[in-house]
Amino acid sequence: LPSFRRFTEIAEPPPDKVFVFIDVHEDGILDSLFGIPWPGSPFPDQWWDLPANRHNQGCNLSFADGHAERWRWVAPKIFIELGQSIAPNGEMKDYRRVQSGVRPATN
Repeated sequence: LPSFRRFTEIAEPPPDKVFVFIDVHEDGILDSLFGIPWPGSPFPDQWWDLPANRHNQGCNLSFADGHAERWRWVAPKIFIELGQSIAPNGEMKDYRRVQSGVRPATN
């Protein structure tokens, strides 16, 4: 999976857009990581890990530049299973938003 070693390597997305922490759905906590296919990956669109749905249908994220945000979801996040499909209730917009905060694959 794509990752960074130094702060100076964070260019795409920029430090104010790449998240380093996201609140995970309590029913899907498996480990200390949050995984999602990166933009342009060969993997199907699915939640490897589901973001939290607490705090009035949203979750908290912190970003590489040090700021934090609360994101409110378009669609509720209901945990069914690890690696679950994107629900057809508008959840794709939330999925793409989260996906935009991770590093794309590099060669």
